[in-house]
Amino acid sequence: MKQLTRYQPTTAPVSNLRREMDRIFNELIPFSWRLDDNETGMMKWTPTTDMLETEAEYIVEVELPGLSKKDIQINCHDNVLSIEGERKQEHKEERPGYLRSERSFGAFKRSIILPAPILEDKVKATFKEGILRVTVPKAEKSKRKSVPIE
Repeated sequence: MKQLTRYQPTTAPVSNLRREMDRIFNELIPFSWRLDDNETGMMKWTPTTDMLETEAEYIVEVELPGLSKKDIQINCHDNVLSIEGERKQEHKEERPGYLRSERSFGAFKRSIILPAPILEDKVKATFKEGILRVTVPKAEKSKRKSVPIE
């Protein structure tokens, strides 16, 4: 089944080509710097995130190399887990002979809508070797109760 897309006429076919190429490259590179939505040239950082589900909890793992615990903030409200932080560039080093030096710095925010009710006050997080692991316990499901007919 095909997806319906709103037609948006444009005066510059080259901008459509650029947008499509950006989309393709963003899908190919999971951990990357990308142009922001309004294409101002500002970059944003999207860390790789994995989410697992067990019978009792959700486990979210986020790759955050170069950050420390103090650079990360975790919030949980109304079944939404939000993880945000920022990598800050402390110094810029220019050395003779370097043609290019690539480092990734910037802010990020990930919000994950969890599909089942959770116990917000029991959420736990650990941070080790650049991997943030957030464990979110599920709320107990209400059990079916048989109702006798009188």
